[in-house]
Amino acid sequence: MPEAGAGPAPGPTGPGPASGRFLIVSPGADPSGPRLALPAGRVRALAPVPALTRVPGAPAALAGLATARGVALPVLDLARLLAPDARPAPPGRMVIAEADEPVGPLVGLLVGRVADLAADPGGAEILDLPGLVAAALPRRDSGGPAGRATPQPPEPPVAQPTVALLALTVAGRPYALPLEDVEEVAGFPGTVTPVPGSGPASLGAMPWRGRVLPLLSLSALLGLGGTPGSRVAVVRGVGLVPERVGPVLRLGPEAIDPVPRALRGGGAGPVAGFARLDGGRTLACILSAQALAGDAERAHAGLGPAAPAATEPVVVIELAGDAYGLPAGAVVSVRRAPDALARVPRAPDFVAGMLTGRGGALPVLDLRRRLGLPPGEADGRRRLVVVEVEGTRAGLLVDGAARLLRLEAGAIRPAPGLLDGQDVAITRIAGLAGGGLLPLIDPAALVGRAEGAVVAALARSGRRAGPPRERPA
Repeated sequence: MPEAGAGPAPGPTGPGPASGRFLIVSPGADPSGPRLALPAGRVRALAPVPALTRVPGAPAALAGLATARGVALPVLDLARLLAPDARPAPPGRMVIAEADEPVGPLVGLLVGRVADLAADPGGAEILDLPGLVAAALPRRDSGGPAGRATPQPPEPPVAQPTVALLALTVAGRPYALPLEDVEEVAGFPGTVTPVPGSGPASLGAMPWRGRVLPLLSLSALLGLGGTPGSRVAVVRGVGLVPERVGPVLRLGPEAIDPVPRALRGGGAGPVAGFARLDGGRTLACILSAQALAGDAERAHAGLGPAAPAATEPVVVIELAGDAYGLPAGAVVSVRRAPDALARVPRAPDFVAGMLTGRGGALPVLDLRRRLGLPPGEADGRRRLVVVEVEGTRAGLLVDGAARLLRLEAGAIRPAPGLLDGQDVAITRIAGLAGGGLLPLIDPAALVGRAEGAVVAALARSGRRAGPPRERPA
Protein backbone atom coordinates (compact mmCIF):
# COMPACT_ATOMS: atom_id res chain seq x y z
CA MET A 1 0.00 0.00 0.00
CA PRO A 2 2.20 2.87 -1.25
CA GLU A 3 2.41 6.28 0.32
CA ALA A 4 2.19 8.97 -2.36
CA GLY A 5 5.82 9.77 -2.96
CA ALA A 6 6.99 8.01 0.21
CA GLY A 7 7.04 4.22 -0.22
CA PRO A 8 5.10 1.51 1.67
CA ALA A 9 2.53 2.30 4.35
CA PRO A 10 3.71 1.73 7.93
CA GLY A 11 2.39 -1.08 10.10
CA PRO A 12 3.59 -3.96 12.23
CA THR A 13 2.70 -6.47 9.54
CA GLY A 14 4.73 -4.77 6.81
CA PRO A 15 3.68 -3.95 3.25
CA GLY A 16 2.73 -7.48 2.11
CA PRO A 17 -0.58 -8.57 0.53
CA ALA A 18 -3.55 -6.55 1.73
CA SER A 19 -6.15 -9.32 1.52
CA GLY A 20 -7.86 -9.87 4.85
CA ARG A 21 -6.13 -6.92 6.50
CA PHE A 22 -7.45 -3.61 7.79
CA LEU A 23 -6.18 -0.05 7.93
CA ILE A 24 -7.04 1.30 11.39
CA VAL A 25 -7.84 5.04 11.33
CA SER A 26 -9.41 7.67 13.57
CA PRO A 27 -11.65 10.53 12.37
CA GLY A 28 -9.90 12.91 14.77
CA ALA A 29 -6.34 13.40 15.95
CA ASP A 30 -7.02 12.24 19.54
CA PRO A 31 -5.39 8.80 20.11
CA SER A 32 -8.15 7.96 22.60
CA GLY A 33 -10.91 8.71 20.07
CA PRO A 34 -12.94 6.15 18.11
CA ARG A 35 -11.05 3.65 15.94
CA LEU A 36 -12.39 2.52 12.58
CA ALA A 37 -11.20 -0.29 10.31
CA LEU A 38 -11.09 0.17 6.53
CA PRO A 39 -10.58 -3.05 4.51
CA ALA A 40 -7.03 -2.72 3.19
CA GLY A 41 -8.07 -4.26 -0.12
CA ARG A 42 -9.79 -0.96 -0.93
CA VAL A 43 -6.83 1.23 0.04
CA ARG A 44 -4.58 2.38 -2.77
CA ALA A 45 -2.25 4.91 -1.08
CA LEU A 46 -1.64 7.21 1.86
CA ALA A 47 -0.79 10.83 1.16
CA PRO A 48 -0.39 14.16 2.93
CA VAL A 49 -3.48 16.36 2.89
CA PRO A 50 -3.32 18.25 -0.45
CA ALA A 51 -4.53 21.69 -1.39
CA LEU A 52 -8.25 21.41 -2.06
CA THR A 53 -10.52 23.17 -4.53
CA ARG A 54 -13.90 23.94 -2.97
CA VAL A 55 -17.11 22.91 -4.75
CA PRO A 56 -19.91 25.35 -3.84
CA GLY A 57 -23.27 23.76 -3.11
CA ALA A 58 -21.81 20.29 -2.65
CA PRO A 59 -22.71 18.11 0.36
CA ALA A 60 -20.94 18.87 3.63
CA ALA A 61 -19.00 15.60 3.47
CA LEU A 62 -17.21 16.72 0.30
CA ALA A 63 -14.19 18.68 1.53
CA GLY A 64 -13.18 19.56 -2.02
CA LEU A 65 -11.32 18.29 -5.06
CA ALA A 66 -7.63 17.50 -5.38
CA THR A 67 -5.42 16.92 -8.42
CA ALA A 68 -4.32 13.30 -8.75
CA ARG A 69 -2.33 12.46 -11.88
CA GLY A 70 -4.16 15.19 -13.79
CA VAL A 71 -7.61 14.01 -12.69
CA ALA A 72 -9.95 15.68 -10.18
CA LEU A 73 -10.15 13.42 -7.12
CA PRO A 74 -13.18 13.88 -4.78
CA VAL A 75 -11.91 14.28 -1.20
CA LEU A 76 -14.34 13.39 1.61
CA ASP A 77 -14.18 14.22 5.32
CA LEU A 78 -14.54 10.96 7.28
CA ALA A 79 -15.95 12.75 10.34
CA ARG A 80 -18.73 14.29 8.24
CA LEU A 81 -19.39 11.06 6.38
CA LEU A 82 -20.19 9.51 9.75
CA ALA A 83 -22.13 12.54 11.06
CA PRO A 84 -22.97 15.33 8.55
CA ASP A 85 -23.44 17.89 11.36
CA ALA A 86 -20.10 17.09 12.99
CA ARG A 87 -17.47 19.80 13.20
CA PRO A 88 -14.61 18.81 10.87
CA ALA A 89 -11.45 17.90 12.77
CA PRO A 90 -8.07 19.09 11.45
CA PRO A 91 -7.12 16.31 9.02
CA GLY A 92 -3.81 14.57 9.47
CA ARG A 93 -3.69 12.24 6.47
CA MET A 94 -5.50 11.42 3.28
CA VAL A 95 -6.33 7.81 2.42
CA ILE A 96 -6.88 7.14 -1.29
CA ALA A 97 -9.34 4.27 -1.58
CA GLU A 98 -11.85 2.61 -3.87
CA ALA A 99 -15.39 3.77 -3.16
CA ASP A 100 -17.33 2.87 -6.34
CA GLU A 101 -20.58 4.75 -6.87
CA PRO A 102 -21.61 7.54 -6.56
CA VAL A 103 -18.15 9.13 -6.44
CA GLY A 104 -16.34 7.04 -9.02
CA PRO A 105 -13.51 4.52 -8.79
CA LEU A 106 -11.29 6.40 -6.30
CA VAL A 107 -11.85 8.85 -3.48
CA GLY A 108 -9.66 10.73 -1.02
CA LEU A 109 -10.66 10.21 2.63
CA LEU A 110 -9.49 12.77 5.21
CA VAL A 111 -8.73 11.16 8.58
CA GLY A 112 -7.29 12.50 11.82
CA ARG A 113 -4.65 9.81 12.11
CA VAL A 114 -3.61 6.42 10.74
CA ALA A 115 -3.03 4.07 13.67
CA ASP A 116 -2.13 0.67 12.27
CA LEU A 117 -2.28 -1.90 9.48
CA ALA A 118 -3.49 -5.11 11.10
CA ALA A 119 -4.79 -8.55 10.22
CA ASP A 120 -7.50 -8.24 12.91
CA PRO A 121 -9.61 -5.09 13.38
CA GLY A 122 -9.80 -5.79 17.11
CA GLY A 123 -12.46 -3.57 18.65
CA ALA A 124 -12.51 -1.16 15.69
CA GLU A 125 -15.74 -0.86 13.70
CA ILE A 126 -15.30 -2.09 10.12
CA LEU A 127 -16.23 0.59 7.59
CA ASP A 128 -18.37 -0.20 4.56
CA LEU A 129 -17.00 2.72 2.54
CA PRO A 130 -19.23 2.35 -0.56
CA GLY A 131 -22.34 1.97 1.60
CA LEU A 132 -21.32 4.86 3.83
CA VAL A 133 -20.76 7.15 0.86
CA ALA A 134 -24.02 6.13 -0.83
CA ALA A 135 -26.00 6.73 2.39
CA ALA A 136 -24.40 10.10 3.13
CA LEU A 137 -24.45 11.37 -0.45
CA PRO A 138 -27.62 10.12 -2.13
CA ARG A 139 -28.34 11.17 -5.66
CA ARG A 140 -31.15 13.67 -5.89
CA ASP A 141 -33.46 15.03 -8.53
CA SER A 142 -32.43 18.29 -10.15
CA GLY A 143 -35.90 19.68 -9.55
CA GLY A 144 -35.07 21.61 -6.37
CA PRO A 145 -34.98 21.10 -2.60
CA ALA A 146 -36.99 18.28 -1.01
CA GLY A 147 -37.83 16.89 -4.43
CA ARG A 148 -40.16 19.78 -5.31
CA ALA A 149 -40.24 20.44 -9.01
CA THR A 150 -39.16 23.90 -10.09
CA PRO A 151 -41.88 25.59 -12.17
CA GLN A 152 -40.91 25.39 -15.81
CA PRO A 153 -40.61 28.68 -17.69
CA PRO A 154 -42.38 29.19 -21.01
CA GLU A 155 -40.61 27.88 -24.08
CA PRO A 156 -38.02 30.49 -25.11
CA PRO A 157 -37.97 31.78 -28.68
CA VAL A 158 -35.39 30.37 -31.05
CA ALA A 159 -32.09 32.19 -30.47
CA GLN A 160 -30.62 34.09 -33.39
CA PRO A 161 -26.95 33.33 -34.15
CA THR A 162 -24.49 35.96 -33.01
CA VAL A 163 -20.91 36.85 -33.90
CA ALA A 164 -18.54 36.93 -30.91
CA LEU A 165 -15.74 39.50 -31.01
CA LEU A 166 -13.07 40.61 -28.56
CA ALA A 167 -12.98 44.42 -28.55
CA LEU A 168 -9.57 46.14 -28.74
CA THR A 169 -8.47 49.76 -28.56
CA VAL A 170 -5.49 50.67 -30.74
CA ALA A 171 -4.23 54.26 -30.92
CA GLY A 172 -7.57 55.37 -29.50
CA ARG A 173 -9.57 53.64 -32.23
CA PRO A 174 -11.92 50.62 -31.90
CA TYR A 175 -10.84 47.29 -33.36
CA ALA A 176 -11.95 43.71 -32.79
CA LEU A 177 -10.75 40.14 -33.19
CA PRO A 178 -12.96 37.08 -33.74
CA LEU A 179 -13.23 35.51 -30.29
CA GLU A 180 -12.72 32.02 -31.72
CA ASP A 181 -9.19 33.05 -32.81
CA VAL A 182 -8.13 34.35 -29.37
CA GLU A 183 -6.31 31.65 -27.43
CA GLU A 184 -5.97 33.62 -24.18
CA VAL A 185 -5.86 37.11 -22.71
CA ALA A 186 -2.87 37.37 -20.37
CA GLY A 187 -1.13 40.08 -18.40
CA PHE A 188 1.94 41.77 -19.86
CA PRO A 189 4.99 40.37 -18.03
CA GLY A 190 7.19 42.49 -15.78
CA THR A 191 10.23 41.59 -17.88
CA VAL A 192 10.54 40.43 -21.47
CA THR A 193 13.36 38.81 -23.42
CA PRO A 194 14.70 40.95 -26.28
CA VAL A 195 14.66 39.35 -29.74
CA PRO A 196 17.72 40.48 -31.76
CA GLY A 197 17.02 41.32 -35.37
CA SER A 198 13.25 41.61 -34.94
CA GLY A 199 11.16 44.34 -36.54
CA PRO A 200 10.07 47.67 -35.04
CA ALA A 201 6.77 46.19 -33.83
CA SER A 202 8.55 43.68 -31.61
CA LEU A 203 8.34 44.13 -27.86
CA GLY A 204 10.36 40.98 -27.15
CA ALA A 205 9.23 37.53 -26.05
CA MET A 206 7.83 35.87 -22.94
CA PRO A 207 7.41 32.25 -21.80
CA TRP A 208 3.90 30.92 -22.33
CA ARG A 209 2.64 27.34 -21.87
CA GLY A 210 6.16 25.99 -22.14
CA ARG A 211 6.82 27.87 -25.37
CA VAL A 212 8.31 31.19 -26.45
CA LEU A 213 5.58 33.75 -27.17
CA PRO A 214 6.57 36.66 -29.45
CA LEU A 215 5.11 39.99 -28.26
CA LEU A 216 4.17 42.69 -30.74
CA SER A 217 2.79 46.18 -30.40
CA LEU A 218 -0.48 46.06 -32.32
CA SER A 219 -0.40 49.80 -32.99
CA ALA A 220 3.10 49.50 -34.54
CA LEU A 221 2.05 46.42 -36.51
CA LEU A 222 -0.86 48.41 -37.98
CA GLY A 223 1.31 51.47 -38.66
CA LEU A 224 -0.48 53.65 -36.10
CA GLY A 225 0.69 55.75 -33.18
CA GLY A 226 -0.13 54.83 -29.63
CA THR A 227 1.53 52.84 -26.89
CA PRO A 228 1.04 49.21 -25.80
CA GLY A 229 -1.09 48.51 -22.76
CA SER A 230 -0.96 45.95 -19.96
CA ARG A 231 -2.84 43.02 -21.56
CA VAL A 232 -1.76 40.51 -24.19
CA ALA A 233 -4.19 38.91 -26.65
CA VAL A 234 -2.68 35.57 -27.73
CA VAL A 235 -3.62 34.83 -31.35
CA ARG A 236 -2.20 31.85 -33.24
CA GLY A 237 0.76 31.61 -30.91
CA VAL A 238 1.58 35.36 -31.09
CA GLY A 239 1.04 37.92 -28.33
CA LEU A 240 -0.62 41.11 -29.60
CA VAL A 241 -0.46 44.08 -27.22
CA PRO A 242 -3.05 46.83 -27.87
CA GLU A 243 -3.82 49.79 -25.62
CA ARG A 244 -6.85 48.11 -24.08
CA VAL A 245 -8.52 44.71 -24.32
CA GLY A 246 -12.23 43.97 -23.92
CA PRO A 247 -15.10 43.65 -23.53
CA VAL A 248 -16.47 40.66 -25.44
CA LEU A 249 -19.02 41.81 -28.02
CA ARG A 250 -21.89 39.72 -29.36
CA LEU A 251 -23.47 41.14 -32.48
CA GLY A 252 -26.10 39.94 -34.89
CA PRO A 253 -24.99 39.13 -38.44
CA GLU A 254 -26.73 42.27 -39.65
CA ALA A 255 -24.19 44.38 -37.69
CA ILE A 256 -21.22 42.87 -39.57
CA ASP A 257 -20.17 44.34 -42.95
CA PRO A 258 -17.66 42.74 -45.33
CA VAL A 259 -14.60 44.51 -46.69
CA PRO A 260 -15.70 46.79 -49.57
CA ARG A 261 -14.93 45.45 -53.02
CA ALA A 262 -12.55 48.33 -53.75
CA LEU A 263 -10.31 47.31 -50.82
CA ARG A 264 -10.14 43.61 -51.59
CA GLY A 265 -7.05 42.01 -53.06
CA GLY A 266 -4.65 43.34 -50.46
CA GLY A 267 -5.86 46.90 -50.15
CA ALA A 268 -7.52 46.19 -46.78
CA GLY A 269 -4.36 44.76 -45.18
CA PRO A 270 -5.24 42.74 -42.07
CA VAL A 271 -8.87 43.99 -42.01
CA ALA A 272 -11.40 41.17 -42.42
CA GLY A 273 -14.58 43.21 -42.05
CA PHE A 274 -16.31 45.90 -40.04
CA ALA A 275 -18.60 45.83 -37.02
CA ARG A 276 -21.24 48.52 -36.50
CA LEU A 277 -21.43 49.41 -32.80
CA ASP A 278 -23.71 51.72 -30.80
CA GLY A 279 -26.52 51.39 -33.30
CA GLY A 280 -24.21 52.09 -36.23
CA ARG A 281 -22.65 55.26 -34.79
CA THR A 282 -19.24 53.59 -34.36
CA LEU A 283 -17.44 51.42 -36.90
CA ALA A 284 -14.80 48.96 -35.63
CA CYS A 285 -12.33 47.17 -37.89
CA ILE A 286 -12.40 43.38 -37.50
CA LEU A 287 -8.82 42.14 -37.81
CA SER A 288 -7.80 38.94 -39.56
CA ALA A 289 -5.96 36.65 -37.15
CA GLN A 290 -4.32 34.86 -40.08
CA ALA A 291 -2.95 38.09 -41.57
CA LEU A 292 -1.68 39.33 -38.19
CA ALA A 293 0.04 36.01 -37.53
CA GLY A 294 1.78 36.30 -40.91
CA ASP A 295 2.94 39.82 -40.08
CA ALA A 296 4.15 38.61 -36.71
CA GLU A 297 6.09 35.74 -38.27
CA ARG A 298 7.89 38.16 -40.56
CA ALA A 299 8.61 40.44 -37.59
CA HIS A 300 10.13 37.50 -35.68
CA ALA A 301 11.74 35.52 -38.47
CA GLY A 302 13.78 33.51 -36.00
CA LEU A 303 10.89 32.49 -33.78
CA GLY A 304 7.73 32.08 -35.80
CA PRO A 305 4.31 31.52 -34.22
CA ALA A 306 3.67 28.40 -32.20
CA ALA A 307 1.01 26.05 -33.50
CA PRO A 308 -2.12 26.44 -31.35
CA ALA A 309 -3.54 23.42 -29.59
CA ALA A 310 -7.26 22.56 -29.43
CA THR A 311 -8.62 24.84 -26.74
CA GLU A 312 -11.87 26.02 -25.15
CA PRO A 313 -12.28 29.68 -24.13
CA VAL A 314 -13.63 30.45 -20.66
CA VAL A 315 -14.23 33.67 -18.75
CA VAL A 316 -12.57 33.43 -15.35
CA ILE A 317 -14.64 34.94 -12.53
CA GLU A 318 -13.94 35.37 -8.82
CA LEU A 319 -16.22 34.32 -5.98
CA ALA A 320 -15.32 34.41 -2.28
CA GLY A 321 -11.61 34.48 -3.08
CA ASP A 322 -11.68 31.50 -5.47
CA ALA A 323 -11.61 31.35 -9.27
CA TYR A 324 -14.27 29.67 -11.40
CA GLY A 325 -14.85 29.48 -15.14
CA LEU A 326 -17.83 30.21 -17.39
CA PRO A 327 -17.87 29.05 -21.04
CA ALA A 328 -17.06 32.13 -23.11
CA GLY A 329 -19.61 31.02 -25.69
CA ALA A 330 -22.41 31.63 -23.18
CA VAL A 331 -21.17 35.04 -21.98
CA VAL A 332 -22.93 37.94 -23.66
CA SER A 333 -21.31 40.81 -21.78
CA VAL A 334 -19.43 41.81 -18.65
CA ARG A 335 -20.21 45.15 -17.04
CA ARG A 336 -20.17 46.94 -13.72
CA ALA A 337 -22.72 45.67 -11.25
CA PRO A 338 -25.87 47.86 -11.17
CA ASP A 339 -26.45 50.11 -8.17
CA ALA A 340 -30.10 49.07 -7.81
CA LEU A 341 -32.38 46.23 -8.93
CA ALA A 342 -36.15 45.80 -8.94
CA ARG A 343 -37.04 43.31 -6.20
CA VAL A 344 -39.09 40.20 -6.94
CA PRO A 345 -41.54 39.42 -4.09
CA ARG A 346 -41.28 35.94 -2.58
CA ALA A 347 -38.39 34.96 -4.84
CA PRO A 348 -35.62 32.68 -3.51
CA ASP A 349 -32.79 34.53 -1.81
CA PHE A 350 -30.38 33.86 -4.69
CA VAL A 351 -32.56 35.99 -7.03
CA ALA A 352 -31.14 39.48 -6.45
CA GLY A 353 -33.85 41.14 -8.54
CA MET A 354 -34.68 42.27 -12.05
CA LEU A 355 -32.77 44.67 -14.27
CA THR A 356 -34.88 46.60 -16.74
CA GLY A 357 -33.55 47.47 -20.15
CA ARG A 358 -34.48 47.83 -23.76
CA GLY A 359 -36.43 44.80 -24.90
CA GLY A 360 -37.52 43.50 -21.49
CA ALA A 361 -36.34 42.61 -18.01
CA LEU A 362 -33.35 40.53 -16.99
CA PRO A 363 -33.38 38.24 -13.91
CA VAL A 364 -30.22 38.77 -11.86
CA LEU A 365 -28.73 36.10 -9.60
CA ASP A 366 -26.39 36.62 -6.68
CA LEU A 367 -23.99 33.86 -7.68
CA ARG A 368 -22.51 33.61 -4.17
CA ARG A 369 -25.93 32.76 -2.72
CA ARG A 370 -26.83 30.49 -5.65
CA LEU A 371 -23.70 28.39 -5.02
CA GLY A 372 -24.08 28.36 -1.23
CA LEU A 373 -21.13 30.67 -0.52
CA PRO A 374 -21.16 33.28 2.27
CA PRO A 375 -22.54 36.69 1.23
CA GLY A 376 -20.05 39.36 0.24
CA GLU A 377 -19.94 43.13 0.37
CA ALA A 378 -20.61 45.25 -2.70
CA ASP A 379 -17.56 47.13 -3.93
CA GLY A 380 -16.18 48.66 -7.10
CA ARG A 381 -14.81 45.34 -8.35
CA ARG A 382 -18.20 43.64 -8.48
CA ARG A 383 -19.37 42.75 -11.97
CA LEU A 384 -22.55 41.66 -13.73
CA VAL A 385 -21.92 38.83 -16.18
CA VAL A 386 -24.80 38.37 -18.62
CA VAL A 387 -25.12 34.80 -19.94
CA GLU A 388 -27.43 33.34 -22.55
CA VAL A 389 -28.56 29.73 -22.86
CA GLU A 390 -30.88 28.65 -25.69
CA GLY A 391 -32.27 32.14 -26.14
CA THR A 392 -32.81 32.86 -22.43
CA ARG A 393 -30.62 35.38 -20.59
CA ALA A 394 -29.79 36.05 -16.96
CA GLY A 395 -27.32 38.25 -15.12
CA LEU A 396 -24.83 36.84 -12.61
CA LEU A 397 -23.41 39.03 -9.84
CA VAL A 398 -19.76 38.05 -9.23
CA ASP A 399 -16.94 39.50 -7.14
CA GLY A 400 -14.85 40.17 -10.22
CA ALA A 401 -14.32 39.06 -13.82
CA ALA A 402 -10.62 38.55 -14.28
CA ARG A 403 -9.75 37.48 -17.80
CA LEU A 404 -10.39 35.37 -20.84
CA LEU A 405 -8.52 32.05 -20.69
CA ARG A 406 -8.22 29.31 -23.28
CA LEU A 407 -8.00 25.88 -21.71
CA GLU A 408 -6.48 22.98 -23.57
CA ALA A 409 -9.28 20.57 -24.37
CA GLY A 410 -7.41 17.62 -22.92
CA ALA A 411 -7.20 19.35 -19.52
CA ILE A 412 -11.01 19.50 -19.10
CA ARG A 413 -12.78 16.52 -17.57
CA PRO A 414 -16.31 15.86 -16.26
CA ALA A 415 -16.80 16.60 -12.58
CA PRO A 416 -16.61 13.48 -10.39
CA GLY A 417 -19.72 11.29 -10.31
CA LEU A 418 -20.35 12.48 -6.74
CA LEU A 419 -21.84 15.67 -8.15
CA ASP A 420 -24.26 13.97 -10.57
CA GLY A 421 -27.84 14.87 -9.72
CA GLN A 422 -26.78 17.21 -6.92
CA ASP A 423 -28.13 20.75 -6.87
CA VAL A 424 -24.82 22.21 -8.00
CA ALA A 425 -23.76 23.96 -11.16
CA ILE A 426 -20.20 22.61 -11.34
CA THR A 427 -20.27 20.11 -14.21
CA ARG A 428 -16.62 20.05 -15.35
CA ILE A 429 -13.18 20.55 -13.84
CA ALA A 430 -10.15 21.95 -15.70
CA GLY A 431 -6.56 21.21 -14.75
CA LEU A 432 -4.34 24.32 -14.91
CA ALA A 433 -0.74 24.48 -16.04
CA GLY A 434 0.44 25.32 -12.53
CA GLY A 435 -1.17 22.18 -11.09
CA GLY A 436 -4.36 23.76 -9.73
CA LEU A 437 -7.99 23.10 -10.63
CA LEU A 438 -10.57 25.46 -12.13
CA PRO A 439 -14.21 24.42 -11.52
CA LEU A 440 -16.35 25.20 -14.58
CA ILE A 441 -19.92 26.42 -14.04
CA ASP A 442 -22.71 25.27 -16.35
CA PRO A 443 -24.80 28.36 -17.21
CA ALA A 444 -27.76 26.16 -18.22
CA ALA A 445 -28.15 25.00 -14.61
CA LEU A 446 -28.28 28.64 -13.49
CA VAL A 447 -30.45 30.21 -16.16
CA GLY A 448 -33.17 27.55 -16.18
CA ARG A 449 -33.62 27.64 -12.41
CA ALA A 450 -33.38 31.45 -12.26
CA GLU A 451 -36.14 32.04 -14.78
CA GLY A 452 -38.33 29.35 -13.22
CA ALA A 453 -37.89 30.89 -9.77
CA VAL A 454 -38.80 34.37 -11.02
CA VAL A 455 -41.86 33.13 -12.92
CA ALA A 456 -43.02 31.21 -9.85
CA ALA A 457 -42.46 34.21 -7.55
CA LEU A 458 -44.42 36.52 -9.82
CA ALA A 459 -47.23 33.96 -10.05
CA ARG A 460 -47.44 33.74 -6.23
CA SER A 461 -47.70 37.53 -6.15
CA GLY A 462 -50.62 37.50 -8.55
CA ARG A 463 -48.65 38.97 -11.43
CA ARG A 464 -47.88 37.67 -14.89
CA ALA A 465 -44.60 37.76 -16.68
CA GLY A 466 -43.27 36.40 -19.91
CA PRO A 467 -39.79 34.99 -20.18
CA PRO A 468 -37.31 37.67 -19.03
CA ARG A 469 -35.32 38.94 -21.98
CA GLU A 470 -32.68 41.58 -22.57
CA ARG A 471 -31.19 42.87 -25.76
CA PRO A 472 -27.70 44.22 -25.99
CA ALA A 473 -27.49 47.98 -25.84
